Amino acid sequence: MSAHPPVSSRGKRGSVIILVLVFIVLLTFIVVAFLEEASSRIKYYGLFHNRDDLRVDAYSALEISLAVINQYREVEGALWGPAQGWGNPLAETGFVPAHAQAVQVSFGDESAKLPLASLDYDTLLILFDVLGFDLPEAESLADGLLDWTDEDDLRRLNGFDGDDYEDFEPPYKPSNAPIVSWDEFRLIEPWRTLFFDENGIPNEKWALFKSAVSLYHEGPVNINQASRTVLEVFYEKGLVDIRSLEYYQNGADGIPGTEDDRLIRGDSSTSNLLPAESSELTTSIQLLRVKVEAIRGDARFMVEALVTWSGANPGAGDTEVERPAEEESRENINSETQTSREERVRARG
Repeated sequence: MSAHPPVSSRGKRGSVIILVLVFIVLLTFIVVAFLEEASSRIKYYGLFHNRDDLRVDAYSALEISLAVINQYREVEGALWGPAQGWGNPLAETGFVPAHAQAVQVSFGDESAKLPLASLDYDTLLILFDVLGFDLPEAESLADGLLDWTDEDDLRRLNGFDGDDYEDFEPPYKPSNAPIVSWDEFRLIEPWRTLFFDENGIPNEKWALFKSAVSLYHEGPVNINQASRTVLEVFYEKGLVDIRSLEYYQNGADGIPGTEDDRLIRGDSSTSNLLPAESSELTTSIQLLRVKVEAIRGDARFMVEALVTWSGANPGAGDTEVERPAEEESRENINSETQTSREERVRARG
């Protein structure tokens, strides 16, 4: 007759097995957590390492793109739009990145947008009408914007200024200076209610407005690259005929974006498309946004540049413009005011 181990011995062995299994499970969790943390750190440091490599490719592509664009400008005398031939400068030069898997270059014509800082009250009303607002809303938006940017705290007829903002929670004051950030519009009354919902999410009209105006451009609008919204504003002002303009630009097939598209170069052949004298319209690019993105795996490096030329868009950079002595004296008189305004803009920027 065989002997069996006592019940207490079998219970001890079972407890030991359970403890070992628990220890193995805990150890497995620890190892998995360590591997996840290590992978995250490796990926994190890898992104920083890629950033330095991708920066070289991005800035190289930017320099090449600017060189190609400037070559077209010197040869033809002006830049009218990418259809001129410089839309893909990297392919034109055979650029091969040293580190990135791909480098993408895109352009945006800031001078094809309405210069927000110089829009008068009537033009603002036309713009808001084109965006689909009724007259009372348009008047409130125009007055609210002008109250926010003018130098005084006097409230316009349909505006909101000075002490009005102090009643909010938390209270704040208008900037009394030109707008330098799109986020400022979330604070302006009634913009924050007509362009954004209660959660601060922008609506479709905000997207149209943002694509139609520029915070950086000062000067005439390039009609070659202007959006439909911008064209409708100038149509309402009696400066362009949209149908004739699009008929010419779309070429023989009447389809935009095809090879036969034409640019308005401001010569005698297109003189009937634009008014004889208008300081609001031009046919060439004055301020160009160049965006370069270098990509390798999950790592991305992006650089943007606003490019202007001497005298083309003085408000966009530090271009020195010759001024008559009378204007210089007026500038000296107002130097203190200009300096304080610039300090406010820098502080908010």
